[in-house]
This record gives sequence, structure tokens and C-alpha cells, in this order.
Amino acid sequence: MTRVDLPQSGLRKRRRRRRVLLGLLFVFLLFVICGTLVWLSKAPFLRITAVQVVDAHTVASSTILQYAQKEIAGAYAGLFARNNIFLYPRRAIVQVLLKQYPTLRTVDVHAQDFHTVIIKVVEREPVALWCDTSCFYMDEQGLVYAPAPTFSAPVYTTYQGPATTTPQSGVRQFITPQQFQSLTALVAAFAQKLPDDPVGLVAVDQNNDTQVYFKKNFLLIFNLKDDGGDVFERFSLALGSEVFKGKMPADFEYLDLRFGDKLYYKLK
Repeated sequence: MTRVDLPQSGLRKRRRRRRVLLGLLFVFLLFVICGTLVWLSKAPFLRITAVQVVDAHTVASSTILQYAQKEIAGAYAGLFARNNIFLYPRRAIVQVLLKQYPTLRTVDVHAQDFHTVIIKVVEREPVALWCDTSCFYMDEQGLVYAPAPTFSAPVYTTYQGPATTTPQSGVRQFITPQQFQSLTALVAAFAQKLPDDPVGLVAVDQNNDTQVYFKKNFLLIFNLKDDGGDVFERFSLALGSEVFKGKMPADFEYLDLRFGDKLYYKLK
């Protein structure tokens, strides 16, 4: 059998030429679109020329600006300007500031106009100290976030106990936020109950046994897992019991409330 290759028909040639032309047109249009986008990303009327920091107090605004300006410098893939008002890395700025400055509780980054970006921060408020070999500030959530100076007189209640590093922020967390809020409310209730004998130190161990040291060397012991209202009620009942008649809490070495209705104590 003999094989003979026939010449391509005119129709097939035209179809092939059309496909080539369409491919070239697609590449050309793609090149034009990409070029236009690159030009728009670098257009002066869309470039960020000012970054403003709002409500920074303990963290210097200048250092926040340095981190923000570093994030918006350069270009994506060497083509698209990072300081374009529509392309700037807002989330990256938030993440780097929260990681670098645990003192910042929240960071909000938004565009004010086509040339200005606002960085609004909310700083953590210290409510207590957490101390190990050195002392750190804690916020209302029990987050250990910044070194604290040595105070000449008591300013905050001091807490001691295990603190776990949180993977999100890289800082330490002393007990859970719910436990810490309940514990600080309980300590405040003790302060109202014994205004002449304030709490100086609260220590929580790995078993959640909590020791509250009052300034006049009175120690109160309870378990952190117990309801705070129940602990305070048992404490109030203990102060009104026969054992405390004619005596002050400072006359006792300790009062142990870990055993339900049973009261354990030791006189000095």
C-alpha cells in the first residue's frame, strides 16, 4: 500500500492563521493590561505620601512609622508598588506591630484619602504585676506584656504563678482571661471587706491552689476553680464565726477555704 500526503486545504491554513493571530492578540492585550496595572500602581495620584499614628503614648510614634514605612517600601515581584493606596500591605503592618509591641492591644490601619494612611493604636492598660525573677505589667485579660520598673511604694497587686507563652502574640498568659477577671474581682472584694489590710501578693500554683497574702501577714487560701462568689461568702461567714470573735484577721497565720464547709485556720 502506498501512502500519499495531500497538501493542506486553504480552509485549514486560514484556521491555523486565525489561531496564531488570536494568540498574538491575547499576548498583546495581556501585556497592555499588565503594563497599565504596573503604571497605575506607580501613578503619583495613588501613591502614599503620609502615614499618621494616632493614640500612641508609651510606644513612640516614630518607631511605629519606621515599621510601617518599611512594609510599604519596594514593589511586589519588582513590578507593583507597595505604597499604592490600593495595594499597600495593611494586614502585614498590623501583624508586625502587634508582634513587635505587645503593649499594643489593637492596631487599626486604614486609608484616609488617596495619599494618607492612618494607624490607630489602642494600648494595654496595666492592672497588676506578674513577677518571677523580675516583674512585668499585666492587662485586664491576664496577659503579661511588658517589663515593669521597680516602684518605691506599692502601686499594683502582685501575682505569681505559671505563665504560658501564647502562640498568637508570643507573650505570656497568666491563667485564663476569665479566671483572671474573676480573681481580680475577688481581690477587690477582699480589699473592700478589709480596707485596713490590703492584699499585697496573690500566688497561684499548678494545682490552682491560690494564696492571698495580706499586708499584715494574714494568709487566705482557696482554690481558683471555686466560684468567686462562694469563696467570698465563705470568707465573710468565717469572719463572723465564733473563731473570729474578739480577733482580727491579722491575729491568724492563715485561713484555708479549700474544703467546702470545713474551715481550717491557724492562730499566730
